[in-house]
Amino acid sequence: LYERALQIQQKHFGQYHIEVALTLMNLGSVHSHRGDYEKAKGIYERALQLQQKHFGQDHIEVATTLVNLGNVHFHKGDYEKGRDLYGRALQIQQKHFGQDHIAVATTLVNLGTVQSYHGDYEKARDLYERALQIQQKHFGQYHIAVATT
Repeated sequence: LYERALQIQQKHFGQYHIEVALTLMNLGSVHSHRGDYEKAKGIYERALQLQQKHFGQDHIEVATTLVNLGNVHFHKGDYEKGRDLYGRALQIQQKHFGQDHIAVATTLVNLGTVQSYHGDYEKARDLYERALQIQQKHFGQYHIAVATT
């Protein structure tokens, strides 16, 4: 369905329209959830290019795409690239939302997971603890998000 929508949008708007980027994000998500990380990677990279062209490097939509790309690289076993992408996303999120936003907490958890895969358990713990503080502030101490962090 998203592939068909993409064809229609590209025909109507052109391949560089921002609406195309949104559909690419949805299509990338489908492929990522199916485990086709290589295909998802290419689609997310194309969406990222369009977003950066339209919004600039520091837009929150760019951060979302960076997180999605980080997830793809993580699942492909490229933890260093995932860490770099999560780090870039975190900087944008903190700039737009501040230090205590729930999106920041989610990215901190992602970074903590990557750090633990790198064997840097102390850094992972610090990131998890920062995320936990944000989650408890937003949800309280008995929320499922808090329990899984």
